[in-house]
Amino acid sequence: MGLFDYFEEKRKEVARRKRLEDAGKVVTGASLGALLGLLFAPKSGKETREEIAEKAKETADNVGAISKDAAEEIQVKAQQAGEQVKKTYADLKDKLGEKKSELDENVAVAKSKAEAIGDIVKASAEDIKEEVKDTADDVKKSAEEVKEDLKEGAKEVKEKSEEASEEIDKELNE
Repeated sequence: MGLFDYFEEKRKEVARRKRLEDAGKVVTGASLGALLGLLFAPKSGKETREEIAEKAKETADNVGAISKDAAEEIQVKAQQAGEQVKKTYADLKDKLGEKKSELDENVAVAKSKAEAIGDIVKASAEDIKEEVKDTADDVKKSAEEVKEDLKEGAKEVKEKSEEASEEIDKELNE
């Protein structure tokens, strides 16, 4: 039974209580009517007093019985409402525990995924760093090779220009 059922029970209980009050009013009215009827009846005083006493006792018994029934019903309904509140509280507490467990599991999964991503990023960063270092070494080697090639080329150009210069000098001298 949920919270809405609980409120519906409370509404029904109030309606029952109202009906019991109305029934008590009817019994009281009937008793008063009977009492007034006795007072105005053409009987002797002793008979009338006996009847009044008897009707008063009946009315008191009726009112006592109705009150007792109403009190018992109210007590039963109050106990049922208390039990329902306890049950609802226990249900809510259980659901809260389940949701907390789910949240804890989701947090643990998220943490492990974040750690895995962090490890991947760290490994990738180290790989990239190594690749950059290797590329820098390759560029340095290539630069040295180009430098050597340029030196050799310059040397060759120098030698050829010296040879050409000597040939030009020879030809000019001839």
